[in-house]
Amino acid sequence: MENVINSKVSIIDDNGVIYVMGRVNEPRLHVKYLLDYINLKYPNINTNNLTVGNARDRFAYQLTSRGNIIYFNDMNFGMFYFPNDLTKSQLELMENLYLGTQKVAICFNLKDIGKFINFRTIGLDGDYNLEDAMSEYLIKKDSKHKRR
Repeated sequence: MENVINSKVSIIDDNGVIYVMGRVNEPRLHVKYLLDYINLKYPNINTNNLTVGNARDRFAYQLTSRGNIIYFNDMNFGMFYFPNDLTKSQLELMENLYLGTQKVAICFNLKDIGKFINFRTIGLDGDYNLEDAMSEYLIKKDSKHKRR
């Protein structure tokens, strides 16, 4: 799991399997790795419009809607995009994933609203480590379910 710390992009599928792509200090864009991954794993996804607007959000939406977690690593800050519901395997992996002192954000409840992908976030202020972000995420998800 330490490879995630040094990856450019990582994908965690619904079985909790991690796919690590690139190294964080490489100049290649995050979305290039995701494009390769989508073309290999999901050849039926039309990738022509994924660069309209914020490409990261568009790629993340396509992959999270298929149950994947996406992690973008920008050396000093990481962004996780979560599917609507984490599987037990994903949740267990996220609770045990070690990213050192890196600050992270979690984006969840992704919705395609045309020109933009809308989502809720935790940690965009750059003040959350993974453990704190996960704790707040679980509280927010739990309170959402209790309100129904």
